[in-house]
Order: sequence, then C-alpha cells, then structure tokens
Amino acid sequence: MRVLFTLLITASVAALHVLDNPRGVRAWSEKAAGVGQKWWNAKEIRIEGLRTLPRSEIERLLPLERSVVWWKLQSTSIQGRIAQNPWIGEVSVSSCEGGAREAWGCFLISIKERQPTFLAVVDNANWVIDRGGSFIVPYSETLPMPSNQRLVRVTGLASRHSSPDIVRAQLSAASSVLDTIEREVRRQVWALEFLGHGDLSVMFQDVPFPVVFGAGGDSVVPLAEQGKRCGELLKRLQDRFGDILKVDLAFERVGVVKFKTPAE
Repeated sequence: MRVLFTLLITASVAALHVLDNPRGVRAWSEKAAGVGQKWWNAKEIRIEGLRTLPRSEIERLLPLERSVVWWKLQSTSIQGRIAQNPWIGEVSVSSCEGGAREAWGCFLISIKERQPTFLAVVDNANWVIDRGGSFIVPYSETLPMPSNQRLVRVTGLASRHSSPDIVRAQLSAASSVLDTIEREVRRQVWALEFLGHGDLSVMFQDVPFPVVFGAGGDSVVPLAEQGKRCGELLKRLQDRFGDILKVDLAFERVGVVKFKTPAE
C-alpha cells in the first residue's frame, strides 16, 4: 500500500512539473525526437576502390533518403543502383566492421572499376573496352581517364550488330595477344589491327612500321615464339628502322622484312 501511495505521489509531482514547465517538457520531447530521427536515418557512407570515378558519381546513385534499417535489408538493391554506372565492374555493400553500436548506420561500399584497355573502332564508332572485352562507354575527348592510362587502339573488328560473337572472340584474342607479345618482345603495343585469316598487324611504341603476326588458332608457329623472333629482329634492325616498310612473322620459320623502295 505504501508503495502504491509513493507511486501516486511521484506521478502527481511529475504531472505538476509538466503543467508548470510546458516549454521545458516540449524541448525535451523535441530533443528526444531528434535523437530518434538521427538514430533511424543518419548514415556514414565509406567508399573504397575508386580510381577514376569521383565520389560524387557514386553518391548520386545512393538512396540516402532511406532509413538505416532499409539499407540493411536492401543491400542487393543498392548494389544494383551503383552497377548502373558503366565504369563499375563489381560492387558490394556491407555494414562497417565493429560492434553493433559502432557499425549501426555505417556502410562500406567496395567498388572494382572496369579496367579500360582498348580504344576499338566498331561499326564506325569509337568505344572504350575493358580487358575482358566488355564495352564500357563511347569514347570522347572529354572522357575522364586516369592520367597514366594507356589505351591500345584496335581496328579491323567485325560488326557488333551482325557478328557479335566474332567481335567477342576478336577482343578476347586481342587481350591474349597483347599480354603475350608485350611479354616476349618487351615493347609496349599501341595499336592492333585484325587483317583476316588469323593475321594481326601490331604497331609498337617507337617502331615506325607494322609487324604482322600469325595469331590464328591454326598458326604453325606459336605466338610466343613469334614474339621472341620479333624482339631479336627489332634489335638487329634498330639502326635501319627508317628503311623498313613492314615485318611479317606469319610464316613457318622465317621473318620477312620488307624494305621501302626509293619512291616510298
């Protein structure tokens, strides 16, 4: 009985306090609501993996107006939004590490950007293409690119509209050829041209003439061997670069060097 009486007295005092201090109670109520709102909506977004894209390009795709609980339940949906950007190859959204209290409202967005490798002419249009052969974006002079990024120009591709499978196969071959030739020749490639019948014309940095490789699956001489032969030839011919029109390695055991005629 005494306990009940004490509770009634306490409740009465509290009621009198509310009636006597409406502004204070209102301020406390608003503060409590603000804390609850912050707990429900405030988010810390951490983004890792950006090399080319500015952070703002990712932020504009994020549903920042959604609650923390929604973010925790809809990570797949958020990943889908971010993946709309053509420069994004892979993306994951997860809670930050730490205890439940520390990680609440903190989200880590891990991004792997596509690696632009080729500037390819396809159906009379220039495209930036990654090493895996995926089309990223049409090329323009104002396209943001890493300052040290090298794009290898690729021509002679089939039509993307009428022969998409052939284009994919050609780009896959270009990536493989690029790795092998640069490793064996020890020079950077700046242009590749598909000539047909499995032959590929290659332009190297600081070499003023094309080198033709037999890059088809039925080539008699492996590409790596052709690359070694090319490296040796270029060393021997270093002082005569200005006289050479073309080097053709798409033969069984010899490399054919075509020199310029006086008129050329």
